[in-house]
Amino acid sequence: MTRNSESYATTQDMAAKYRLSDHTVRRKAQTGEWPCDRIGRLYRFSPDQQDEIAQIIAGTRPGGYDKDRIAAALRKLSDQDDV
Repeated sequence: MTRNSESYATTQDMAAKYRLSDHTVRRKAQTGEWPCDRIGRLYRFSPDQQDEIAQIIAGTRPGGYDKDRIAAALRKLSDQDDV
């Protein structure tokens, strides 16, 4: 199932939703605290990323980069290369 680009949220959308400034949303995206897609200087948030951000804000998921998840993904990729 694909989702169209209309379901992507802008920085302004996220700021309004969580009652934050645009600057705060951009900083969280820029530092990696919030997942996002970057298009040039613009940040866009997919529906899956919006769900993840909601979990971060609710405190049910840690923010930022998950080093263990990244390491596991890299190991999986290197294992595929060895086959």
